[in-house]
Amino acid sequence: MKVLIPFTGAGLIRMDLTIEQNCPSCGASIVLQEDDRLIRCGYCDVNNYRLESVAARYLLPSKLPDYIDPMQLFFIPYLRFKGSIFYVCAGEVGHKIVDATQIGIDEQKLPISLGLRPQAMKLTPVTAAVDGVFFQQTVLTKSAFVHAAKVTELFSGKSEQSIYHRSFIGETLSRIYQPCYIHEGMVYDAVLNKLLGSAKWIDRHMDKTCSSKISWEPQFISTICPECSGLLSGETDATVLHCLNCESLWHENTKKFQPLSWQVVESDDPLAQYLPFWQISFSVKGSSLTSFGDYLRFTNQPLLITKKFDLKPLTFWVPAFKLNPKSFLQLSAQLTVSQWRIPSGCKRRLVNDHPVTLNQKEAVQAIKSVLAVSTLNKSNRLPLLPQMTIVDAKCELTYLPFIKQPHDFVQEHTSIAVLAAALRFGRKL
Repeated sequence: MKVLIPFTGAGLIRMDLTIEQNCPSCGASIVLQEDDRLIRCGYCDVNNYRLESVAARYLLPSKLPDYIDPMQLFFIPYLRFKGSIFYVCAGEVGHKIVDATQIGIDEQKLPISLGLRPQAMKLTPVTAAVDGVFFQQTVLTKSAFVHAAKVTELFSGKSEQSIYHRSFIGETLSRIYQPCYIHEGMVYDAVLNKLLGSAKWIDRHMDKTCSSKISWEPQFISTICPECSGLLSGETDATVLHCLNCESLWHENTKKFQPLSWQVVESDDPLAQYLPFWQISFSVKGSSLTSFGDYLRFTNQPLLITKKFDLKPLTFWVPAFKLNPKSFLQLSAQLTVSQWRIPSGCKRRLVNDHPVTLNQKEAVQAIKSVLAVSTLNKSNRLPLLPQMTIVDAKCELTYLPFIKQPHDFVQEHTSIAVLAAALRFGRKL
């Protein structure tokens, strides 16, 4: 009997920003989504990979009246958090998808949030050629995470002492700049030319301004395979690229492509869809969890724990692709518990593979949440989470075969199923 992973994302809108920028190779104007990494230009037919390690900075579009010179513009920073928030407290594991902005300077005279403007408008990246003055961020970046947690209403009625664990997974943190100008002693929103109020507060922040910098611009690297000089390929939102020439996988780290360890679990079905998972081995400080058998005992699974389970290393299986939070946690927990049913993999040519859209660093951040959701005796076990520290995490990318059904995909060896709608929705997160 298959185990169905539910999907609760129906009706949610796409959270990506729409970005218009110049091709890094030929300068042509191209339109892409915020999470796009592999940039394909339809004019010069050259692919470039946008570095994930460089924080993105975007401008809201301005429509200035004729009497305002663009050099008079000043830009207010807003911190934008997009992603999934997970928390563990007494007896429950909660989660929420959030997309929130918070002003990046300490000024009560300005709107605290940009609302839906970033999603509704076409943004442009900040470049060194932008005229005007940029207010430097003075609000701590971590406050964006705290603000995002508060706006979800997850923590209403809960004290910080009652929360055993909190994590942010699949998150994107960027800066979006609101253009403004001063006219006759008043500050105006340069997007709609709307009056915001008196300009008296400006002097308090003028010592923390600067011009745009080259280091703020999007950075790209060539999609040439470091091993054989073939072309790397992948979906536009993929964080792992594939060389079809030498059959190798690569991910960006420290501004260059690094090789990945990977394997494929074989299927008898030639039409199987292969979904990628991070197979994470790790150690836990502050706990006696050292083997798969220890994990089964800790979570109180209804399985006969034999010697082979105690000899099996502690390994978690976390999706290497984005899903709505509930499906993400349940799929991770079900596969981690059922991993003993999955045969060993091997290196072979990848076909019908789903793109990797969640990197291994974020997958590691999910370990405690997966442990919590798979624990059956939550009242006794969840209070132990704060004393646990995940160390020495190592990730291997494993592709598992899923058989397509009318409405879902069923994992061939464990009978765990994921709704096809959940996979489609994950590409919009």
